[in-house]
Amino acid sequence: MRKMLIIALIATILLVGCSSVGKPEIRKITYSWGKVNESTTEILVNVDVYNPNPFPIPLKDVVMNVYMNGIKMGEGHAIRAGIPANSESNIVIAIYLDNNKIPEWWVSHIRNGEKTTIEIKGDLIFDLKVFEFKFPISFSNTIRTDILSSISLSKPETISIGGLANIEIRSVKSHWGDVNDKWTEIVTVADVYNPNAFPIPVISFDYTIKMNGILVGMGSEDLNTVIPPKSDAKLTLITKIMNDKLKEWWITHIKNGERTKVEIDVKPTVKIAGREISFTLTKQTFEIRTSFLG
Repeated sequence: MRKMLIIALIATILLVGCSSVGKPEIRKITYSWGKVNESTTEILVNVDVYNPNPFPIPLKDVVMNVYMNGIKMGEGHAIRAGIPANSESNIVIAIYLDNNKIPEWWVSHIRNGEKTTIEIKGDLIFDLKVFEFKFPISFSNTIRTDILSSISLSKPETISIGGLANIEIRSVKSHWGDVNDKWTEIVTVADVYNPNAFPIPVISFDYTIKMNGILVGMGSEDLNTVIPPKSDAKLTLITKIMNDKLKEWWITHIKNGERTKVEIDVKPTVKIAGREISFTLTKQTFEIRTSFLG
């Protein structure tokens, strides 16, 4: 009988203790970029928590992951943890996004129609002595870009080629081509008109692509297209972004407030009167802006 009374008394004390312990109240959560270096990009999650209890509450554990288009990009832990008694405190969680995964994310972004959903998921686990309290954290934001819309020609242009001939560029349009682990193709189609009485062979073209000054694409390709006299022709030019350069670009993009200056320069070479002459088909400079964290 005495043992039963003692057990009942202990159970009562525990029940009273549990009922008197208040759960922490999450009042505000914000997300921002932290430090960026060659290997990682830091996302800081600031959580304002109120502790209604007369004793401090430690943060026992935190499980936090970040995904971009379903690709796990990194994970995090708490920098500052613990809430003093009867007060509001700030818990800072640092998530480290792996910059080496940026090329993989880029491929998903282009294949997904230039759309990315970033998700941050996790749990805060508080130690309330008599029991644990788990608070889930979930953030989701979708960003869209329209990079190639700027690589176009608003009105026809007549270009002089070395003073030997003129050529009229009637339209320039671009779309994404093959996208794989190594490169991202940009297919540019130019409608051109040759007003001269002689054909103009287009033998090759050179190109450069820069993003925030980072050379992400450069090359020289054979073309072997002839524009007949007094006729139209289409020039199909395939340029490539080298995906392994995108990690370096990403660092500049975040440090620059999620802004990127893109510069694309395409120069075909024609052969007229035995001379090889290059001219600028398109030279575009435009800006990409994103807001991953809303």
